[in-house]
Amino acid sequence: MGERTFRGHWWLPGKPADAAPGQLVVDDAGRCALELIGSLDLGSAAALEHPDDPKARAIEQERVQVIHGLVRDQPVTLLNCFPTAMDGFSHRDRSRLDITVQDALIGAHVEHDEPAFRSAIVEIENLTGWLGIEDQVQRNGDADCEAASVGRIEDLTAEFDGWTITARRTPQPFRSDVLHARVSVSSFVAAYVVVHAPEPRPARDYHRVILEFMDLLTLAAGRPCGQISLTLIHRDNQVMADRDGSAVEYETRVESFGGRIHTAEPDRKAPHDWEFRFRCADLPFADLVPAWIRLRRRTADASNVFFGLQYARPTYTEARLLLIAIVAEALSAGMAGTHPLKDKVSYRTRLRQLAGIPDEVAVERIVPDVEAWAQDLHRARNTLAHTGNDDAERDLFELEWVTSSLLSLVFMAETGLPRDVQRRAASTVLKLPWS
Repeated sequence: MGERTFRGHWWLPGKPADAAPGQLVVDDAGRCALELIGSLDLGSAAALEHPDDPKARAIEQERVQVIHGLVRDQPVTLLNCFPTAMDGFSHRDRSRLDITVQDALIGAHVEHDEPAFRSAIVEIENLTGWLGIEDQVQRNGDADCEAASVGRIEDLTAEFDGWTITARRTPQPFRSDVLHARVSVSSFVAAYVVVHAPEPRPARDYHRVILEFMDLLTLAAGRPCGQISLTLIHRDNQVMADRDGSAVEYETRVESFGGRIHTAEPDRKAPHDWEFRFRCADLPFADLVPAWIRLRRRTADASNVFFGLQYARPTYTEARLLLIAIVAEALSAGMAGTHPLKDKVSYRTRLRQLAGIPDEVAVERIVPDVEAWAQDLHRARNTLAHTGNDDAERDLFELEWVTSSLLSLVFMAETGLPRDVQRRAASTVLKLPWS
């Protein structure tokens, strides 16, 4: 994406007369920082947000929920803002104020948690490969003529709880570029997901659904699938004058930026089709997406940690193994609707239960001896938690890989992916590289 800078004036909601000049900087990873020349009365903002609670006001002086701005006549909203550096001793004589911003919305003024958006358009890494778009590109020709075609592809739609998720694949017209040395002819297929809510919702509600869909792609690809871009569609259209003077309505599109654990690389080469654990064609989109979202929400605690490990940079094997061991217990409890600490089911019993969920043949290809695996993981979890190291004979990297692969199979099975898909994944991308 490249770093972007938005220069303008910024103020607290309802106080445009007290605006301060400054710039919003959005870096390559989507992280946002506001650099003000002057200041804002942050203490006053906390008092307005919590008029009857002094303790809450004190806490909120560390955070401002909303800052509004205007950049070249374009409205901007900054959400969840945290002051990080300032000059001067009171808000009236500060010459500079630096603020870290969790989310920046370019194109509209909204309030905190305001249900202002009716839909969202998002680009995600590896969506093209998961959808199998390359299968729609046809080449043919002979010695006299070389030809290529990109077929029109129908939208794929899924619904859950009134929400609609649509995967859209739109081929672009061929174009020719005449260069000094050659003529280049090219086209591409734009792939993106449209998320539509049953009624206008706050931006954070779309972030949740998009993250859940990203996790599905990450599970399928076996690698982080990050958000490339996000555009929110405001509930109110813009009305503009046409050339003949008549009024024309346009969608109000709002660009959304925010820091992410994983920085997307849209120009990186996609994985081959055989490198996916499963693809969209392995289960109807209308069945797959709702089943996944229901499972993801039922196992939120385990899924948050599991996918956090996928998005985060690699760390020490011991730390990853301890976390994946915790995920295994939380996943079992989440699917059973129990609490991992309050019920009396033993850890090894939970591991055996997990191993019994996917296809038996697929499990055997990853974990030939379930009892030995459960014993090794139980021992490693206990020793790592109490001493921080483990002297077991079994390789910890292997144990972490096998456990993570088995949990991936569990997610796949519970989502409804067929046995042959589970077996194919277990025989190729989920097995140990040297097995």
